[in-house]
Amino acid sequence: MNVTRRSFLRGALAGTAALTISPIRALPRALGASAPANGKFMVVVNLFGGNDGLNTVVPTHLQPYYDRRPTIALTSGLLDLDGRYMLHSNLTGCKALWDLGELAVVNRVGYPNRNLSHFTSQNIYSYGVRDVASNGDGRGWLGRFADTYCTDPNEPLGIIAVGTGRRLDFSADAGESLVLSSVDGFRFEEDSDFRTDHALRLRVARNILDREAPPAEGAALTVYSTSRQAHELVDRVQAGVTGWTDPGTYPDNGLGNRMREISRLLQGRMAFNTKVFYTGTGGFDTHSDQPGRHDNLMQQVDGALEAFANDMKTRGMWNDCMVLVISEFGRRNYENGSRGTDHGHGNCFLVAGGAVGTAAVTGELAEADLNLEYPDFAYDFREIYSDIMTNHIGVDAGPLFPESFTTTGDINLLA
Repeated sequence: MNVTRRSFLRGALAGTAALTISPIRALPRALGASAPANGKFMVVVNLFGGNDGLNTVVPTHLQPYYDRRPTIALTSGLLDLDGRYMLHSNLTGCKALWDLGELAVVNRVGYPNRNLSHFTSQNIYSYGVRDVASNGDGRGWLGRFADTYCTDPNEPLGIIAVGTGRRLDFSADAGESLVLSSVDGFRFEEDSDFRTDHALRLRVARNILDREAPPAEGAALTVYSTSRQAHELVDRVQAGVTGWTDPGTYPDNGLGNRMREISRLLQGRMAFNTKVFYTGTGGFDTHSDQPGRHDNLMQQVDGALEAFANDMKTRGMWNDCMVLVISEFGRRNYENGSRGTDHGHGNCFLVAGGAVGTAAVTGELAEADLNLEYPDFAYDFREIYSDIMTNHIGVDAGPLFPESFTTTGDINLLA
């Protein structure tokens, strides 16, 4: 959404929900460490609905996979990873990254005491806490990152979410995340009654902010401070993307367009010092008619990831990048009566980037795992998050996850 100058000139809080920043706080930020300005960043791609990991990274060496999925098991066109696990046939871009040593797979990712509710499982991932009632603090894992490592008021864009809305991941005490649908939409809207003098009115509003002394306290100070920050952020974002050129390779679909927007924002990455970009796409709750639906979803995901990887390589950013593809849970081992799969648990994550150390599949599946209702988890999702945050972004991941969790020591995704 956009901000009207009429609302601003009436004293509205320009920069709150109307700017899709919720809210820009006029309070002092808590003192803390800043994320290192090393150019490293991660992109989280969330496949909402519960992606079928077994038909994404296929365990072709395990007979129960075929026995329990007589009509939806994938049997042709698969892309070989290591002679045992194979990628879906539409993940050709991901296979190219694997061949270059720039894609890793982690199977059996989840959390203790499985929950098959979309909402509960998504909340667990968002908060970074399994027992939210006892161990949560009301903040998301990225909100804690913002509170701890994005405390420099000159670097307010440590986390940027594109096209996801304001998820619980970004809930914070003082730190902020920039949430937008598109870069072009992040601007001040023209007043429909005064379109011809939009530029003049905007200049007047900014001149007022520049010349007037801040109010001493109270609501007036909040209006003044949030309005100033809103104007500064709009200017900063629009200036940061100046000079970006479209490679023309991003697919024209939801995820493709969002990954293109992240590329635009990365044009100003050193000025923003953005460390985490968050986006996603939906449709993965494939209870019925899964084969055709999932084929199309895999094609969309692959096209967006391939375009982004090639774009980052052209811009010299790929070696600083880690892309983490997640989903709130996997699916059942067996197909249901509607040629689909129902909610499961342990799932596969994909990790791509020039910073990936080795193309490898971590997390073995055995026949016994596929004879269960669904694979259990072996790797807590927070172990993967922590590995990237610590070894790639370069911060202590401890403050992000207040609840203890079991680590295996097997996760080593970086070069």
